[in-house]
Amino acid sequence: MALPKERMERVFAGLRPDRIPFVPTIYEHAAALLGKTPSDLARNEELLVDGQLAAYERYRHDLVVVGLDIYNVEAEALGCQVDFYTSTDIPGVVKHVLAEDSGKLLKLTPPDPEVSARMPLIIGAAMKVREKIGTEVNVGGAMVGPFTLAAMLRGFEQFIFDLVLEPDFAGSLLDFTTAVGIRFGGALVREGLGAAINESWIAQPLLSPDLYREFVLPRHKKLIEEIKDQGPGFVSLISGGDTTAIADDLVRTGSAILMADYNTDQLLFKQKAQEARVVLRASLDSKLMELGTEEQIEEQALRVLRTCAPGGRFIMGCGVVSYQTDPARILRLKKVVQEFQEF
Repeated sequence: MALPKERMERVFAGLRPDRIPFVPTIYEHAAALLGKTPSDLARNEELLVDGQLAAYERYRHDLVVVGLDIYNVEAEALGCQVDFYTSTDIPGVVKHVLAEDSGKLLKLTPPDPEVSARMPLIIGAAMKVREKIGTEVNVGGAMVGPFTLAAMLRGFEQFIFDLVLEPDFAGSLLDFTTAVGIRFGGALVREGLGAAINESWIAQPLLSPDLYREFVLPRHKKLIEEIKDQGPGFVSLISGGDTTAIADDLVRTGSAILMADYNTDQLLFKQKAQEARVVLRASLDSKLMELGTEEQIEEQALRVLRTCAPGGRFIMGCGVVSYQTDPARILRLKKVVQEFQEF
């Protein structure tokens, strides 16, 4: 049986792997495997490493991305207040640094990933995970995309108003958050790590396709191109939600993969991926993984596989695995993926 690294290499080369790669997204779920809270792992490099290693030992998935509260790290480094909890809740931004005064943007500078807040924790943990398992599996670090970071700094509703009523300011803020991403992503790939750019707020109804094309797409292209220029790691745009209306645009970003969440037109995404000769990553509903029956999980998995696997260049995901998800459900899904051979 091939190693995960070998399997992924064949997929990206357009060759048939021994089986379809299985790539669950594991952040807070890693804390559950250790009997810790998400906030414990979010602030402790050793625990973050241990959680990812425990997840890999349990699931042997084909790609490991290190992160926890993936939308908060850069925002915190720029002055947003993040609250941590003793419960199983995920840490969250509770104070947006630009909420009251957009003029503060002029005083902000892109944080240094080597020293700023928890950015070095993510890089350090990813490097340590790679030291342990990197000969078998590709390892990356999670980062946030420029649109989502802008919304975290300003507040989501206010930033949407800015896009319509203050487009010059909105563009300046997006230029700034793109620069933040280029610096953080560059720090990851220079270490030989992958960069997973999380940008799930670009889907309808949160953002219209027209606003995406005008404000975000040019920055996505710049971000991905300039990160790639800094090192060899994979650079992927992870865009959950129903992004069907911007499928063609997502292909144009230069991302290593095209992401098709459970609620997209996955057949259309498969067609777009084949036309562009890029790898498609399609997912199940993460809520189904937590709350559905094993039969429901298998039924939806087979539907995704039959739609997206034929023709190759395909990897199977299941969204972000929740803290509460029973590991047996993840293993059940992996078994379905392993046994599927119609590709």
